[in-house]
Amino acid sequence: MALSLHYLKRVLYSCSCSQPAPLTDLYFCRHCKVARCQDCVSITVDTYFCPHCFETVPVSEAKNRKNRCNHCFQCPRCSSTLTTRSIIVPSEVLAEQSPKKTESPSSKSPSLARSPGGTKSYYLSCTHCKWSTRDVGIKDKRSPIDFKDPLSPHQERVSQLVSFYKEFSMRDQAEREKAKKVGRRGRSYGGLLDTSKFVKGASSDSPKQLRRASLQGTWNKSVVNKVATQSTDCPDQIPDGFYSGEPELKKIATLQQRLLDPAHQPARVEQFTPRPLHLIGKKLLRCKGCDHILLKAEINPSSIRFKIQQIALHTFPQIRILKPPSLVAGAPCEVLLSVSNPVNHVVSISFQQLEPSFTKGGKVSLAPVSLPKGSYQLSPNDDMGDLLDDSEEELEGEKEFIHSRLLGKLVLKFNVAPEEGTTGEVKFGFVLSFDYKSTMELEKQESSCIVPAPVVVDLGKLTHSDD
Repeated sequence: MALSLHYLKRVLYSCSCSQPAPLTDLYFCRHCKVARCQDCVSITVDTYFCPHCFETVPVSEAKNRKNRCNHCFQCPRCSSTLTTRSIIVPSEVLAEQSPKKTESPSSKSPSLARSPGGTKSYYLSCTHCKWSTRDVGIKDKRSPIDFKDPLSPHQERVSQLVSFYKEFSMRDQAEREKAKKVGRRGRSYGGLLDTSKFVKGASSDSPKQLRRASLQGTWNKSVVNKVATQSTDCPDQIPDGFYSGEPELKKIATLQQRLLDPAHQPARVEQFTPRPLHLIGKKLLRCKGCDHILLKAEINPSSIRFKIQQIALHTFPQIRILKPPSLVAGAPCEVLLSVSNPVNHVVSISFQQLEPSFTKGGKVSLAPVSLPKGSYQLSPNDDMGDLLDDSEEELEGEKEFIHSRLLGKLVLKFNVAPEEGTTGEVKFGFVLSFDYKSTMELEKQESSCIVPAPVVVDLGKLTHSDD
């Protein structure tokens, strides 16, 4: 099985952008009738969902949630999913903790109702590394949804910057729209009378003036000095015994643990907090040529099926190297390639030589090859073909190029002659043409066309006759 997959990667199909790739990595657009690679498709996120609780989140709401789940949390030590644990707190202990509380928990929500033995409390625990919220001093909550991501100390500063640049972009867009309208009606020369914009160091809130000042280096000196000295007012003090004391490695967070929480970046283990679990998105692939959908998964997160799945593996005849030949420089050899039919109807195939422009400017040189002549019929694909083992008899005129026939499969002979001066791996190419029949439900009649597919086969390294 592993050897078969290895040979599968040695057969490369050319995309519409002339980029070779295995057949398993290509898509097929039934509207453009061409193969598409990863660079020829546009990828967007269709839906978001939590990988633990399978809650579906719309794209607009995922941005507000910062692509995090509100119910599931991740362990800050080993990145496993935390489990919610519950305990019953006696009523006497609860009364001692909150003696001034007069409102009963049952009036807030049904989950806070007191049981005969007390009230339920919840905490988070990891089943893998045994870390819990009690290890870092986080109090138990009355409800599982009360565990929330703590705010970052820089949240206020980030919010101010976001609001400032939003206003900046709105003013910039308004000025651009105003400039377009002025250009259509004719230029207005009243702005030439304003000499303040030509004064070096003049302060202005206009986005145009700010851009010109940033390019010319004419920012206001007072603003520059204020920003420059802001970071040196309160520098972080190095604790005592930082250099002389012995480090406690078990209490210091690793670099990976710190980068997993970029908003807080805890330096020590006692600063760990449970992180909300990241959401996962289902991709939606579209063809860049006609903007039609090539790949679309089902909305249900627990399903692995696809509503639309247009991949080349379901349409193109699959070519594999049946047996690796022994390559000797200057000696022709016979290569056996198997061509499999992926569809359930008869497909006609033919082979042509590659154009010289295909390898022009490329670093890979192809060996000369004699291709099978004429067209050949591939029988429909049958899932029980390997079990039945019913081989079809080839015609008398086809014995020259056909090695054997099976249900939905054809083994052909290719004669390759490696040249004397070639070094490294031997490759040869051809154009595989097959008839494609579209059976779309929107079309009243079946439409068929000939689809060419350039193919490059890598046979492996060359052995010289002296060896």
